[in-house]
Amino acid sequence: MAAADLTAPFLRHDTYGVLGMGPLSVGEKIRLGLLAVLVMPIKLIGALGSVLTFWLCCRLCALLPARVGTNAIAQLGLVACRVCLWWLGFWRVTWIKVGQQGDVGSGGKGSDSTSKAPPVGIVSNHMSYCDILLHMSHSFPSFVARAQTRNQPIIGIISQLMGCLYVDRDASAKGDPDKPRVSDLVRQRMQEMAAGRLPHARPLLLFPEGTTTNGRYLLPFKTGAFLAGEALQPVVIRYEEGRFSPCWEMIPAARHLFLMLCNPLHSVTCFELPVYHPSEAEREDPKLYAHNVRKQMMDFAGLQPTQATYAFKMEYMKRLKAEHGLA
Repeated sequence: MAAADLTAPFLRHDTYGVLGMGPLSVGEKIRLGLLAVLVMPIKLIGALGSVLTFWLCCRLCALLPARVGTNAIAQLGLVACRVCLWWLGFWRVTWIKVGQQGDVGSGGKGSDSTSKAPPVGIVSNHMSYCDILLHMSHSFPSFVARAQTRNQPIIGIISQLMGCLYVDRDASAKGDPDKPRVSDLVRQRMQEMAAGRLPHARPLLLFPEGTTTNGRYLLPFKTGAFLAGEALQPVVIRYEEGRFSPCWEMIPAARHLFLMLCNPLHSVTCFELPVYHPSEAEREDPKLYAHNVRKQMMDFAGLQPTQATYAFKMEYMKRLKAEHGLA
């Protein structure tokens, strides 16, 4: 596949261009300057305030019995994350259920499974750090997080009360035989949830692409979310493209956040596809399961397939930074 085809999922399609540093008109520069002074501080203080308020609630809920605290954190988390999104500029966040959530799928051919078990995981396309807030504001799922997250300020206690699955990615990457792989931990958590051994655990949110795109493509799925062979909830997120794209592609994090806060309003629609109950063949072959869920999401949303990888994306980003003197 040509290199140009591999770069397509990572190109920005907004006013600010590559790395968010494209040429701007005088009018746009004046507009950004005014918004940086008049709007950005208010949005930033509001977003930080919502996070800190939620953190304080988590500290208080940690004193409650585990079951009560878990339920309280989930309800408060839904509100806090929606408020944070509002301050970031997402005044219109729409969630749409597609079809009946008890429906069964199998690559469009129907599944031999008659189970209506609730999903133990959520698989979603991935474009931005805002994706996480969107899911937290809707279902407040659990995540796979680095082991170090547990002890970090503010987000540490939040992640603990969310029931996040902590993994030592460094040990996993080095192939340490004494440390279980991330995929094994995910499979174990999902199987225990499906068996009813973790009645208060929240579904795991996973982004099987393993990195972000510009929202027009869907990268090949990693199989970690599909190894357990349990029911999953596919979700497709679609940001409205305009002057600024919330997609976090080919742009430094600080620049993206600056532009996010300077541009007052953003819009997003999230589609919950029917819960996917795998067939027997899909349970036995995680690659087939991943392929069929990916195809369902592409067919529904009109996303384009690509063979681009995270490694290629990082190399492409490195080249762009070098070209713009940011290396």
